[in-house]
Parts: sequence; structure tokens; C-alpha cells
Amino acid sequence: MVAAIGGAAVGAGLGLALSADFRVASPAARFSANFVALGFHPGFAISHTLPRVIGAQRAAWMMLSAERVKGAQALDWGLVDRLVEADDLDTAAQAMAQEMAANGPLALVAVRGTMVRGLADAVAAALDHELAEQAILRETADYAEGVAAVFERRPARFTGR
Repeated sequence: MVAAIGGAAVGAGLGLALSADFRVASPAARFSANFVALGFHPGFAISHTLPRVIGAQRAAWMMLSAERVKGAQALDWGLVDRLVEADDLDTAAQAMAQEMAANGPLALVAVRGTMVRGLADAVAAALDHELAEQAILRETADYAEGVAAVFERRPARFTGR
């Protein structure tokens, strides 16, 4: 699966982008695991998939800082596989998919199966853990403050409660 990303892939959008095998983005694309800015824990198995794509250190930075990573930096980090102009985004994603599809379908399925072996179980475990953490954090004053701050477009004032 090839994802074409021309804008924000933030929070759940980042999780969706990470579910693709490959990502093509425009320079205007931006990626953020902004959960901590809301006083919340990442979901969508991002705690498993993001380190797998960009490495543990960069993933930790994205998840702990909520930094927005823009197109060129995302390419440098390996978060996207190709960076193309916005007008060429769909064409580039389709060309990438067609390049793979021109190969032997049985071999494609076999190789992809080998590469993602165990991924479904690891993602399921990550989702279970993330959900448990989210349930705890959803009841905190920090979460209420983080959500209010986003809606009011102001910096959050977290208290650790």
C-alpha cells in the first residue's frame, strides 16, 4: 500500500500514514505525534510502528516533544520514501505502486508476508497497551487542560494531575 500525503498527518493521521508500506509526500506535508501536547498517550499503534519506520531515537523525540516534522525532514528521517511537488503527488504514488505491481504477484505476496511477519501481533499488543494508558490519562486534569488548550488555541498549562 502506498500513501500519498499532501498535508497534515497529525495524531490519528500519522497512524494512518504509518499503516501504509510506503509514503509519498509533498513538501507541504507535516507529521506529528502530538498526543503529549494533549496530555495523552499515543494510539493507533504509533508507539510500535513509528520506531519501526524511523528508529527508536527519532520516534521517541517525535512522541515526547510533539514536534511537527515537515516534508524534507521526513524524507531525511525515512518517514516518507519520496518527496514530490503537490501537483505530482497522486501520479508519483500510483507510479510507485505500479512499479511494484509489475513484478510477480506470488513473489510480492510472499516477500511482503515475510517482511511483516509478526507485525499484526505486535500491533495488537501495542494497541492494547496504548488503550490502557489512554483510559488512565483520559481521567486526568492534564488531559482536560490539553484538549481545552487546543480548542482555545493557547499553550497548555499542565499541572501533573
